[in-house]
Amino acid sequence: MSSVGQSFFIGLFGASIQQELVLTKSQWGALYGVATGTSGVLMFWLGALADRLTIRRAITFALGVLGLGTLLMALASGSLMLLAGLFCLRLGGQGLTGHMAIVTATRYARHRGRSIATATFGFILGEALLPLGVTAMLGLTSWRWVWAGAAALVVLVALPALRMTARRLPRVSTHVDAQGIPVARLRRRHLLRRPTFYAVLSVVLVAPFVVTAVFLHLGALSALRHWSAIQVAQGFVGFATTQAATTWLAGRWVDRGSMVVLFRLYLLPLAVGVLLAALAPPPMALWGLFLGLGATAGANSVVSASLWAEVFGVENLGMVRGVHTGLMVIATAVSPIALGFALEAAMPLSTLAGGIALYAILVPALAARWLTTPELPSEGQ
Repeated sequence: MSSVGQSFFIGLFGASIQQELVLTKSQWGALYGVATGTSGVLMFWLGALADRLTIRRAITFALGVLGLGTLLMALASGSLMLLAGLFCLRLGGQGLTGHMAIVTATRYARHRGRSIATATFGFILGEALLPLGVTAMLGLTSWRWVWAGAAALVVLVALPALRMTARRLPRVSTHVDAQGIPVARLRRRHLLRRPTFYAVLSVVLVAPFVVTAVFLHLGALSALRHWSAIQVAQGFVGFATTQAATTWLAGRWVDRGSMVVLFRLYLLPLAVGVLLAALAPPPMALWGLFLGLGATAGANSVVSASLWAEVFGVENLGMVRGVHTGLMVIATAVSPIALGFALEAAMPLSTLAGGIALYAILVPALAARWLTTPELPSEGQ
């Protein structure tokens, strides 16, 4: 259900909304950017709801915000109402709903890696099926009725179904762990003083940073590397297939207890992919890029969620992952701007790819030391 608030879903309505509400491309982009940035900042605080509420109440809040967003989109008559709708979609969909899914999969499962991988397939399934369904519906009816249908799906179908499914999941205590051993509640200010947090961030933010920048500037990259629209479309199929496969593999790898090894290695496909994109002949360059990005993107959700739970405990997972999500949104807002400036400055693709690849090879090896070295607790913990 988080797909309803994701970029790929909202983007399907962009042209129709701009035409009916008389918006320029820059105005549409600005509204979307403000809504996304604001929702990302709020996730710093709202992510902790998964720790303070029962998961049933947290899901109700998340889908309530998402449902309000779909209704506002269906009724939007001007820029302010559209901005409010986009804000609720981004906060409820990209932010809270996906966040609750991964927190729940991580917290309550016996086989954590496979559980996170299974939840992640929900994102992949949405990306695979919803664009086809929405495109077909837009050929039959107004975009407003499609959003009204999405509102009904969220509020009348998904919300009661998920509340019923989650009713027996207990509220997680912030005072004792799963074995009943007392644990200290990790506060946000303490988290932001922990070197381990920044060590993990330096690795898990790379995939969304690079993938977002590349996908947003595919037109410019295609012109530089002479890729056709058909080849790019085929590349997306390869990306999705590889992403699904590595999500499953990463889940099994985590359950076998080799998390640090996976943490060191999973950015390597991305490194190889960007190097091939810059240096290989056009067909190999395209497939290398899409398969490499897909392989790393597939493992990223499993790696990050598993590490947050392992390092900081499931009792603090909502708060920790909420801060991570907020920073990820900010990173994905900055990366297209950075790549855009680099392309306008005619920086060679080989230089860009070399810098990304060097980072992806060296930084995980350095950051992994924080996962194997005991860390002194912050003051107040």
